[in-house]
Amino acid sequence: MKEKTTFYVLTAPVGQLCGNGQLRETIRERRNRKGEDVPFWYLSEELLSKFEIPGNKLEAVVAEEKTAINWLQLRFGGEILTHNFDRERLKNEAYDLPPAANTKDISTS
Repeated sequence: MKEKTTFYVLTAPVGQLCGNGQLRETIRERRNRKGEDVPFWYLSEELLSKFEIPGNKLEAVVAEEKTAINWLQLRFGGEILTHNFDRERLKNEAYDLPPAANTKDISTS
């Protein structure tokens, strides 16, 4: 059996974390600053189910640093929990950035 590590998880209803594109930019900036292997991942509703995290219609961010999750909770809201993950599995299955925000046409005719 692979060794599991306890990580901090911020869960929120789908769209609350990634709806406006700020989480996508936050993850991109964090990877640029701390390297591609920084333990910081986005879990879609499908990945939450795959990683056996309870809840319906939720999305999440997983991080090793509690302060990162606390900051995201202040910014976006949501609930914090801990969960054991296989780090390599997270790297392989949860590396993608959150979806981009929908752009709205605000031009005038």
